[in-house]
Amino acid sequence: MKTKKFEIQNLLSYHYVFVGMADFAKVFKDLAQNLPYYRLAYEGKIFEKEVFYDVPENLLSSAGLILSKWYNKGNIYFNIGRLNADILANKRRPAKKFLFGPCEALDEPRHFSLQIASAIEHSFSSPFSVDLDSIVKQTTPRTEILIEADRYQIICGTGYRASMDYEKTTYTDVVTGKKVTKLGVTFNFPFEERDETDEILRVIDRKAKGLANFEMSRYELAQKLLSATNNNARIQLVLDDQEDDGEK
Repeated sequence: MKTKKFEIQNLLSYHYVFVGMADFAKVFKDLAQNLPYYRLAYEGKIFEKEVFYDVPENLLSSAGLILSKWYNKGNIYFNIGRLNADILANKRRPAKKFLFGPCEALDEPRHFSLQIASAIEHSFSSPFSVDLDSIVKQTTPRTEILIEADRYQIICGTGYRASMDYEKTTYTDVVTGKKVTKLGVTFNFPFEERDETDEILRVIDRKAKGLANFEMSRYELAQKLLSATNNNARIQLVLDDQEDDGEK
């Protein structure tokens, strides 16, 4: 049996959608021209899946918490994190995520409810007035996010490495079966090397005109896309601009 433990996720991830007539070829060209000290090298295909758990009343997400099961490169982890209340203010300092595992394919949060509840209580400063152990035991899959991507390494001569994923992402409401597929780009940066990361983020913001930051977590975007109504006009405009023939 694998020894399970908690660890802090060592990557910072930033998710973008396309706007206007932009496509990945244009974004790649813009970045290659404006990052002269970095090389963009194709690594290959990646496939990831993340399944988000909650109770029917959405008590966890309502409290600003996410609990998911993350499938990545043959490994499976439970992911525990916070939803950012102000994603813009925290863009350079996104909330930390804690991973518990590695786990088996049949493992569910209820099998480790005490450990997960304890981690939530001790890892985040805000107190909780609910029985987290009981809530975790009752969680079931609510949302699934499936990612197929072409991954590019962002390489600097100093040894710095980050990655850029050109993604086709399918968001699924597990309860209703509704699915929405979108194209986008995700950048993954090492947690501690902030100078190079900030430099690349500035270039993305200023030079990659075809990209718009989600300004929300991937989970929150899934809820927007899968909701029957969407009152956020700005997000709806961004998503409408992204529609193209690649989305089936």
